[in-house]
This record gives sequence, structure tokens and C-alpha cells, in this order.
Amino acid sequence: TGAMCGAGTPASEAKQRPHLLILSADGLRPDHFSGNGYPRPTTPNIDRLLREGTQFEETVVQVPRTAPSWTTLLTSQWAGEHPIRHTLVGREAREQPLTTLATVLNDAGWSTAVVADYAGDHFSRLDYGFQHVTAPDFHFPDLIRQRMLITHVALLPWTALAPGLFPERGQFPELTDPAPLLKGVRRTLDGLPQDKPFALVVFGSTPHFPYAAPWPEEGRFVEPGYTGPWRFGTTPRMEEVPGEAPPTPEDVRALVANYDAGVLAFDKLVGEVRADLERRGLWDSTLVVVLADHGEHLADEGRGVGHGDHLWGGAALRIPFVLRMPGQVAEGRTVRQRARAVDVAPTLLELLGVPAPESFHGRSLAPLVRPGAQGVTLPDAPALVETDLWFSDRDGQPYQRVRIPYPWVYETATVEPDTGDIALKPEWERPVQNAKHRGVYLGRWKLLELPTPGGVKVELYDVVADPKEAHDVSGEHPDVVRALREVLARERPAFHASRTRGRR
Repeated sequence: TGAMCGAGTPASEAKQRPHLLILSADGLRPDHFSGNGYPRPTTPNIDRLLREGTQFEETVVQVPRTAPSWTTLLTSQWAGEHPIRHTLVGREAREQPLTTLATVLNDAGWSTAVVADYAGDHFSRLDYGFQHVTAPDFHFPDLIRQRMLITHVALLPWTALAPGLFPERGQFPELTDPAPLLKGVRRTLDGLPQDKPFALVVFGSTPHFPYAAPWPEEGRFVEPGYTGPWRFGTTPRMEEVPGEAPPTPEDVRALVANYDAGVLAFDKLVGEVRADLERRGLWDSTLVVVLADHGEHLADEGRGVGHGDHLWGGAALRIPFVLRMPGQVAEGRTVRQRARAVDVAPTLLELLGVPAPESFHGRSLAPLVRPGAQGVTLPDAPALVETDLWFSDRDGQPYQRVRIPYPWVYETATVEPDTGDIALKPEWERPVQNAKHRGVYLGRWKLLELPTPGGVKVELYDVVADPKEAHDVSGEHPDVVRALREVLARERPAFHASRTRGRR
């Protein structure tokens, strides 16, 4: 936890400069917003923001895992330009300085803060430049204490009475109640200096697997009478269980229902944070953003559960990008043009009136969201995508049949003795990078390159005619394949064992 920066901008000037509030959740899918036509009432508060602001219909992340994706969102650089190329980065990569949305706003006179729960441990492990960080630590000793605590189930209800005694309780993926997160947001707002605008990131984990929403949302959408194995959520398996029956349609519906309950719980947090800012008289002077680090596969398209292991379909690659600021952002608009994760930070800076640094490689999309910008377009830009490292080589998922094999994480990772961080062993960095699936979106096309022991398998999808990406049309469009492979080769950052970016 860093110290708050206290002084600076006169109060009169601060009032003229908008605050920034990013409301984000792990694995939040915009196609599960009721305001976007989803049949369940999952997002009444976000729907209100959709009516009051502008959303991008399609925003694509590069690496659909939390740490690399957030680093791209905040640095406006592709993974590989910044050093966080996968989840288990080592100390050398973690300590490389970064120029981020937070560091730029620090220099421009904003107070910057982040408040996160369970899945936001990267905010404490990586230095993004926030002046105040409220996020869990997660090191190997924490994992050991967590496992010890969970073996004493009878103790768990009592740990809520003394959260300081068992801080590991806040790291349980099954305990992602947004209520403690809301308390952290209020404490942070109370501590912010009154003479400066603030930039606050709120990151919740309730939609993340195991999809364990708190009461009263828990079970709200599950079919009455369902008692199957996914009644209370599920977590992707590291190892296939021999002889285990595949999930039934009832199981899949229960999983989706539990995910939707998590979305509803996060939406409730959105409404409570809004009410708090309205009470403080800050809501209409704040640029409000709804965002996520990645989406989520929910077994509903036959592509497994989770995120980061493959690039088929858009469920894990697409995130919400909603903006609201009276007078600066159009109301009730949906922008059809594709946005990219690298475009988020430049867009926010332009709306705040702050120049973007040269290290930001994305482009501002602010011209598309301004009032009166209906019909404005920008040229198509390539959106790069790639998988994270694979934690398992034996989970039985379809991507295992189309990959360069390497051992599971119990063999490729190590515990750093001086920090307790779990990191990929250095000798596995290059094999992991070489094995990644990669791709690019451009216009109506999505091209994938899947390295295998027998060579690179290439797939092409027409995401306009075939939005679920059910049909590989690479054989029908060889010229498109050739052109997009050239784009991918040109735009894709090369692998470097170490790389320094940014400043402090």
C-alpha cells in the first residue's frame, strides 16, 4: 500500500477537471448485459449507464488473462512491448518501470488509486504507479496458509469477525462478495485530497470462476430442482478425470446461471458506488467507465470454461467499454467500430484533457464518442490477440490437440525464494512464447496462427457473416490469409528475454 499524495491543485481548478472512475470486473461479458438484449435482468445499473453514455459494441483484448491484459489496458502497449507477456512473470519483468495511465495522471495533478479484491493481486505485485493501492497480496506462503485454512471449514464463518487475523480469507475465489470492496472504495474516497481530481480504478472478481456469487444473488437464476455438480459453480480442471461424464445441458445452464448471478452482484456494486458519488456531489463531474480485463468461456459454445487458453470465438476476448460524462460523451450511443485494449488509455486521457505520452501505441477513440459524432469513423486498425501460458497439459480441452506441448505448471513454474512469488522458470520463457496461439482481427476478418509440432495451422473466420466463428474459411480466401499473416508478422512484438519500457 502506497502513501497518498496530498497537495497541489487549487480547489477551483480541481473542480474544472473531471474525475475518473473505472468500474471493472474480472471476466465481465457485455453480451450478458440485460441492456444489450440479454434475457435475464443482470445489469439494471449498467443499463442506466448505457442509456446515459456511449458503449463500444466490440472491444478486443490481446491476452485474455488478468495481469497481461490490465498491463496492456494501462500502458497502451501490446504484450511484448511491455514485459508482462503472461501470468507468471518473474521478478525481472515485474520490476521493469512502466509508463501507465496512472503515472501520466499523477504527473498531470490527479490523485490515483485502485481498490481490488481476490483476482486483483497483480495490482500489488506490479507497480502501475497508483499512489494508493488496496489489493490482496498473493505469494506462495499465502497459498499455503489459504489451503490450511480451508481444511478447517468450521472456522471459516468465524474468520469474518476478525478479517485482520486471517487476511488470506479475502483471497478465496469462493468469497468474492462485493460488500468489502465497497467499503474499500468508500475508505479510499474519504482519504482523497479535496483539492485535486481523482482517478480511481475499482476491480471486482464476482463474475470470475468458480462463479460463487454471494447471497442474495447466489442461486437466483439456477433452475429449481437442479442438484448437479455445477449447482454452486465450477473451476476449470487441471487434470482430466478418467471416466467422468461430460457436462449435461442442465450443468451448462447452471454454470451460466451462476455466472449471471455474479454479474448481477457486480452490477449492484456499480449502483452503490454511483449512489455514494452522488451523495458526495461528484457523480456528474466524473468520467465513468465500465471495463473488464477479459471475457469468459462458459461451456455454452462447446469451447470449455475459463479464459486465456485458446482464441476460438469471442467470449473471452471481448470486454465492455462504456463511457459516461455529461457534455463530453454522447448519450445512448453504440459505436459499431471495433476498439482495442491499447486504445482505452489514450481515449480516457483525451476525454480528461491530458496529452498521451509517446510510449502509448494505441489511438484515442474520443472522436467517436463525442456528442454530435454520429457517423464519424476511423480507419480499421489491427487488433492483436494471443493466448497466455498453458497451466496444464492434461485437462482434456480441445486446444490440447492443436498446440506445441510443454509440461504443466507444476514443472514449468518455481517459487522465487526472496519474494515468494510463483513465476515461470527462465528456461521455459522462450518455449512458452514460441508455443502461443496468436491472431489478428482486421475489418470483418479474424486470422489465427496455431503452432503445432507439424507446423503452423492457420485458420480464418469471417466474424461478420459467422459471428460465432464456427467455420474456418482459410481455404476459400488465400489472398486474405496471406495479407493478414503479413499484418500479424509486421505488428506482432518480437520475443525479448528482457525489455525495459517507460519510466518513473
